[in-house]
Amino acid sequence: MEGSAWVRTTVVLCAFTVAFTALTVGSYTQKSATVDEPQHLTAGYAALRLHDYRIDPEHPPFLRMWAALPLLAMPDVRIDTNSPSWNSANGWEFSRHFLYELNDADRLLYRARFMMVALGILLGILVFSWARELFGFWTAATVLALYCVEPNILAHSSLVTTDLGVACFSFGALYFLRRAIRQLTCGNVAGVAAFFALAQVSKFSALLLGPIVLVLLVVHVLRVNPWPCRLVEGGELRSRRAKMLVSLAVAAILILTSYMAVWAAYGFRYGPITPSHDLLLVQENTQFLQSVRMVARVADWLDKHKLVPNAYAQSFILSQVKAQHRTAYLAGRFRRAGWWYYFPAAFLVKTPLTILFLLFCGLALLIQKPARWKTDAAFLVFPPAILLGTAMMAHLNIGLRHILPIYPFALLIAGVTLDEMRAKWRASFLLLPVVLASVELATVYPHCLAFFNQIIGGPGNGHLVLLDSNIDWGQDLKPLKRWMDTHHVEVINLSYFGTADPGYYGIPWAALPGTPENDTPNVRGLRLPGYVAVSVQNLHGVHRDAPVPEFYTPLLERKPSAVIGYSIHIYWVETNWWYTSHP
Repeated sequence: MEGSAWVRTTVVLCAFTVAFTALTVGSYTQKSATVDEPQHLTAGYAALRLHDYRIDPEHPPFLRMWAALPLLAMPDVRIDTNSPSWNSANGWEFSRHFLYELNDADRLLYRARFMMVALGILLGILVFSWARELFGFWTAATVLALYCVEPNILAHSSLVTTDLGVACFSFGALYFLRRAIRQLTCGNVAGVAAFFALAQVSKFSALLLGPIVLVLLVVHVLRVNPWPCRLVEGGELRSRRAKMLVSLAVAAILILTSYMAVWAAYGFRYGPITPSHDLLLVQENTQFLQSVRMVARVADWLDKHKLVPNAYAQSFILSQVKAQHRTAYLAGRFRRAGWWYYFPAAFLVKTPLTILFLLFCGLALLIQKPARWKTDAAFLVFPPAILLGTAMMAHLNIGLRHILPIYPFALLIAGVTLDEMRAKWRASFLLLPVVLASVELATVYPHCLAFFNQIIGGPGNGHLVLLDSNIDWGQDLKPLKRWMDTHHVEVINLSYFGTADPGYYGIPWAALPGTPENDTPNVRGLRLPGYVAVSVQNLHGVHRDAPVPEFYTPLLERKPSAVIGYSIHIYWVETNWWYTSHP
C-alpha cells in the first residue's frame, strides 16, 4: 500500500472507530440490561473465575468470557457460590443476585458491553477491507459509513450477547478464505483457521460455517483456473488433484484448530458439568428429545468417549432442544412452529430502506453483469443465502438477531450498486446514501434495537408486526425512570418483560402480571387511579415463550399516554375502568 493510500485508510478507520464507539456507547449507557445479558455476563464471569459452566449452558463460553474479561481486573466484584440459586443452578435467579444485589450492575455492564463494541469495530474493519479489495477505496469507505449507521448492527454491538460476535467471526473466516483462494499463503490460512475456530466456540449456529467453507473450496477446485500459491515452487497449483489435496489440508487445519479451541474454551477440562435446571428438563421431556434424537446421540457418543468436554456436549443438546419449541409472533398471530417467511419479513421491515434499495440493485447488477463478478459472486451470495435459508427452516422465530451474520454480506452487495454509481457519476454522489441512512438512524436513535423502517410506518408500529428481541428486550427501564421523574410520578404499576431489577434504577413500582415477581393474573397491589406501564411483549399477551390470556387487551384499544423507547406503553387508568374491563 502506497504512503498516501495508507494515510487515507488510517484516517477513515480512525474516524469510523471514533464514530462507531460514540454511537454505541451513547446508546448503551441509556439502556438497562436486556433479557439475556445478566445470564451471559454471569456465565462468562463464573467460567473465567471459577471454571464453572453451569449458568445457562446453552452456548459455548468464549464470547461470554470475552465480555466478562474486564471484570477480572476489578478486585471488588463479588460472586456468592453459597447462594441457594447457585446450588440449584437457577441461572436467572443467580444472575439477578450477582448483578443487582452483590454488585453495581451498570458498572459491570458498561465494561462488558464495551468488549462487544470492540468486536463491532473489528467487524467494520473486515467489511471495509473486503469492500476495498472488491471496489477500491471510496466505495469501501461508503460501505463502512453505511455499516456505522446501520441500526441493527449498532444495537447488537452494544449488548452482552453472542449474536454480533458470531457474525464477526463467521465473516472474518470467509474473508480470509476468499483471500486464501485468491492467493494461498500461511497468513491467509491462519486467518481462516483463527476466525473459524473463534466462531465455533462462540455459538453453535456457527457449525453451519463448515459446510459453507467446504462448498466454496469444492467450487474453487472444480474451476480450471490455477490456484496462486506462495507455498510451492512455481507459485501456483494447476491440477485439480493438487488443488483438492491442498483444500483437504485446509479443511483438516480448520477441524484441528476448532477442536483445540473447544478444549481451550473449557480450560482443557472434561468436566462433568453440574446439571442445571434446564438440562434436567431436557432429560425429562421425551417429546423435545425426540425432535433432536440424532444430534443427541452424536453428542452423547462424543461425551461418552470424552472426545469433547462434557459441558460442550450437554450444551449442544440443550441448544438444539430449546430451538425446537419457542412461541413465535408475527403481525398479531402466534405459532409454536413459526413461519418459513418470518426472517425475510423481519429483514424487510427492520433494515433501513436505503440499504434495502442498494442491496436489491446490487443483486440485479450481479445477475446483469456476471462476467465482472463471476469470481466473487459465490462469496457474496452463497453464504448469506445458506444462512438465511437455514434460519427459514428452523423454528426459532424470536428475533432478527439470528440472521445478523447476513448483514455484512448485504452491505457488500450494496457496495456493488455504490461502485456502479461511482463509475457512472462522480464519487461525491456516494454521500447521498450515507446521508439518507443517517437520517433513518436519527429517527430512532438511541433506541436502535427498536428500529423499523417506513414500510410499516416506522418503529411506532413495530410491535404490531414483531416482538421479543426485535423491539422489546427489557431495555427501557432507564428511560422509564426519566419519564417518571419528568412527570413527577412517584409509583408506577408495571408489567415488565425483562430480567433487570426496576428497583436498581430507582423505580418504585407495583408488579403486574407478566413480571417475574407476579406471574399470577391478578391486580392486587394496584395503585389506582394511576399510570400503568406495560412492556409491549406483555401487552400482546406473550410471556415466557407462550401466549397467555389477553389480560391487557383492553389497553391495546386505547392510545397510550406515553411510549418509552417504543417498548413500554404507559396508560392512565381509573379504578372503575380497570375493574369494569376485568370482571
